Amino acid sequence: MPTSDRTDAPTPPGRGGASPAGPGRRWSGVAGLAATAAVIAALILGAGVLLHGQTYQAPSGTQVARRLGAVTVDGMTLPHVLLHLATYPDASGTVNGTPIHPGGNPSWPAYGPTDDFEVPAHALVTVDIKQYDGGGTITNPWFATVRGTVGGVMTVDGRSVRSINPNQVAHTFTLRGLPGGEQGFFLNVPLPDVATGYADSGKYRSVVFSFVSGATGLYVWNCEFPCGSMVTGFGGAMGALGYMSGFVRVV
Repeated sequence: MPTSDRTDAPTPPGRGGASPAGPGRRWSGVAGLAATAAVIAALILGAGVLLHGQTYQAPSGTQVARRLGAVTVDGMTLPHVLLHLATYPDASGTVNGTPIHPGGNPSWPAYGPTDDFEVPAHALVTVDIKQYDGGGTITNPWFATVRGTVGGVMTVDGRSVRSINPNQVAHTFTLRGLPGGEQGFFLNVPLPDVATGYADSGKYRSVVFSFVSGATGLYVWNCEFPCGSMVTGFGGAMGALGYMSGFVRVV
């Protein structure tokens, strides 16, 4: 059952409650392997271009992970840090007074209130996500399985799981290394959808997971669920940095 938390629910201008889902929200049944590969290549290429002369401005700045202390993982003592983020049906409105995506397309789904994160190298990073969005069938069910987290698990509404139903996916948080960082690094966490009737009620799915960060460098994350526009679902929000993609800066 989704959890209710009005404090972090998005508030559109002029009324309370969560934002409605944008038009053209879900696409399924498309052969996703080629589309996924194309999006990955475009995202990595785009990130490379941004690193060589263009500037990318996160809509709400960079969230620096909060330090919690130290923890032992596989016999090693590591710094322990925490990130908070959320996924929303659209980019309109605010969260605790902060615009989800200022100046952006209000009808596109979005992570928020930022998509740019900073964590220390070789640390245990715990990520707490509140997932407010609806969902559908992911084109590539491989991404419905947790990969790269500590223990290969995440908790969903307090329950430890290794995968979710590929027909009930809202988004994924998929993180990769870029040239200059740890290129072999890979993390994938699928986010379950909010049941029909809850997406506009302020209720959410709670997803928590931990991973050990890699070497210093720039890492790129994106969503692998086709939640954008066009026939494949990989246009619109999926093709624009800052909605369903961003960066993790390991320092």
